[in-house]
Parts: sequence; C-alpha cells; structure tokens
Amino acid sequence: RFWRTAWDLDEPFEQTIVPHPAVNLVVQADASITVTGVQRGNDERLLKGCGWALGALFRPGGFRAVHDVPMSTLVDQRLPAQELFGDDATTLARTVVDAPSIEQALAAFSEFLRARVPEHRTPGESIAELLEATAREDPPVTRAAVLAARMSVSPRTLQRLFAEHVGVGPKWVLDRYRVHAVAAQAQAPPTSWSEVAQRLGYADQAHLTSDFGATFGMPPAAYARAELDDHGD
Repeated sequence: RFWRTAWDLDEPFEQTIVPHPAVNLVVQADASITVTGVQRGNDERLLKGCGWALGALFRPGGFRAVHDVPMSTLVDQRLPAQELFGDDATTLARTVVDAPSIEQALAAFSEFLRARVPEHRTPGESIAELLEATAREDPPVTRAAVLAARMSVSPRTLQRLFAEHVGVGPKWVLDRYRVHAVAAQAQAPPTSWSEVAQRLGYADQAHLTSDFGATFGMPPAAYARAELDDHGD
C-alpha cells in the first residue's frame, strides 16, 4: 500500500515507529529516495521544519518480486534506492517531487513498480498471502510450525524461504504481529489485560506486559492511556 505523511514543525520532533515486518520504498520532499529493509528495532526519526514523505509499504515477502536481492541482506538497513535500481530511482524521485498532484505521483510510483514485477508467481507472494490470512485470525498463530504445515514445507525450508523473501524468521514475524495486535487492543482498552494475554497466546499477563514493554517502551495500559490522551478523550 502507499502512504503519505507531512509535517510543519516549529520545533524538532522525534518520531518513534514500531515497524511491520516489511520493506519500504520512500521518496521525500528533497528528492531523496531510500529503501528500508525490515527493522527489528524501533524506527527513530528526527523531524524538523517542513517536509513530507511518500512511500510504498510492501507486503512481507513482496519486495523480492521487484528486486532479486535476498531480503536478509536488507534487514536493519536504510540505503539509497539507487544502490538497487540505479538511475531509474533518481528519475522516479524527481518525477514524484515534480508531480502536480498526488494522483500523478502515485501513478508514477505504480508504473515504476509494475514494470519490475515478474509475470510468474514468486514464493514471496505465497508467503504474503499466508501471513495476511494469519494476521486476521483470532486467536493468532504463534508457532512457526503451523505456518510450515500450511505451506506444506518443512520448518527448515520455511526458515530459508523467510530469510530469502522476508528477511527475518517466521517466529519473529509472528511475534511482531502479536505485539501489534496488543497495540490494536489499546485503541479501545479492554476490561482485562489478562484475558487479552490468554486470547493472544501469552503465558500470562506478565508475559504480555514484558513483551509489549520491550517493543513499545511502556506497559500496554500506559500505552492505552497515551492513545486516549492523543485523541482528546
């Protein structure tokens, strides 16, 4: 999917993002263009003055379809897109920046990506579809062996496929999906976090709190209060 963000700040602001297990291709207002691989830690960015960014967030396993690079080599990396796409990346960035409308910018972005998608189906597509279905399940899948069984491959083969097409292991992806599911619960705080822990497959509430705090930097109850404050409730 495509996303866009813009800012106009009187003072610098440090933005913290807990990334999804996917690759981003991002153009910024200064015509820079970057590829960001799967980030295992939080993404910290200092925003200053005025600016904007327009990005394409790939499905987990999707980026390998537009560039034949092992995704494990991009983990925790942010690099100029020219290193992967050459001068075409520079042309895309300038086209996006100079586009008279967001619709035309997105059209240029889409054309750039479609021209690189192979006609044949890739293993990454199968992984993406499997993970999308998994992410909708309630309670969530927590064991990589379940994914291996659904793909009809051995756990070892699944590990290799994830390294090549996602960049990180299947267990890491499932754990990241689960902690995002906890964050989603904070949008409408539950009456019992222990019940949430049980439904999401944590050993107990302490396990949920520890896992969430290690990723988001605060307990889920505090995160929920912050979300309410941000929305003026």
